[in-house]
Amino acid sequence: MPDSTRIIRGGGSGDGWGIALQDMLATSSNDTAAWMQQHTRLLKSDTNSLVGLLQLRCETCYIKLYRYKSSLQKMLFRLGRGRPVRSFDVARELLAKEVPVSGPLACLLVPEGILLLTEGMPDGRNLNDLWLEQPASDEFRQIMHGAGESVARLHQAGYAHGDCKWSNLLWTGRQCYLVDLDGAGVAAIASAKQARDLARFTLNAEELAIGAELYELFLESYLQGVGESRQVVIVRMMPILRVLRERHVAKYGERGQRLL
Repeated sequence: MPDSTRIIRGGGSGDGWGIALQDMLATSSNDTAAWMQQHTRLLKSDTNSLVGLLQLRCETCYIKLYRYKSSLQKMLFRLGRGRPVRSFDVARELLAKEVPVSGPLACLLVPEGILLLTEGMPDGRNLNDLWLEQPASDEFRQIMHGAGESVARLHQAGYAHGDCKWSNLLWTGRQCYLVDLDGAGVAAIASAKQARDLARFTLNAEELAIGAELYELFLESYLQGVGESRQVVIVRMMPILRVLRERHVAKYGERGQRLL
């Protein structure tokens, strides 16, 4: 599909990831989804997106196809705008501020939408899966400390994640990385957007019934990073957490154990 792709990000001579991906796509037809099924290890597939792991330049990369959902979105994609491009740009900004995120490599326009290529982190596991496999392991004390530290660094940099659930935090054995930055963006420090990140993380912790001890390790690490008191942070978060709880109870029923 050489004539139907265009590098939006990552085409500079200094990195070459966009060019490498474009070259790999060049031998394929205009069906990007079929190309991904053939060349990647698929992780997720739905109406709006396709996600997989791709071997490129001897590295494992995470690749996501964002399908356009309307003629307006198609036009925005062709203009080099939209959620995948914002996600790339935010990740680059956060890396510059030393926030642990998956490094952005390239954005390519393809017939169905936009391909976003990022670092694959093959050794990383999301917190949700780790807890379900080995709840209350000794390592989870370290994981909770790392999660609190990473969310604090994000917030101190003046950003919010937008969907800070456990499946969007990856543990590599040394550090906790924030991934899936589709909803991430600039946010005032101690704002409602940042409080929502904490509420979303807390809701997941409650539904997984991790217990007060592990949750307090996360909270203590976060408070150390942002330099605020427990009371101030919880007061700001609680109205949002109550709303999220009500929605989840209505949808899934009562689950887990409340922590606050």
